[in-house]
Amino acid sequence: MVNLGHHPNTDKNINLSTKNSPGTEQFLKTIKEIRDEVESVLKKTNETIKRKWDLKRKPEIEQSSRDLVWMDVMYYNSDQSSKKLSAK
Repeated sequence: MVNLGHHPNTDKNINLSTKNSPGTEQFLKTIKEIRDEVESVLKKTNETIKRKWDLKRKPEIEQSSRDLVWMDVMYYNSDQSSKKLSAK
C-alpha cells in the first residue's frame, strides 16, 4: 500500500487538510519519504531478481516452420485404448 501512495487514514483530497494543522504537513512529508524509500528498495530488488533470473536463463533455440523436433509422448493422449493398438 505504501508504494502506491495509499494510507488508510488519508482522504483522497489531501491538500485541503494541510491548511488546518501543521502536524498534517509533517505527516504527509513522512508518508512521502517512506513511499520514496519503499519505491527505491523495490526497484533495487527487481533489478536483483532480474539479474539472477537472467543468469539461469537458457538461450532460445532458433527454429523454422519446417524443422523436425523430438517430442516426448509419455503424456500424450490418444483415442486408442492402449499404445499397442494405436497406429504405427
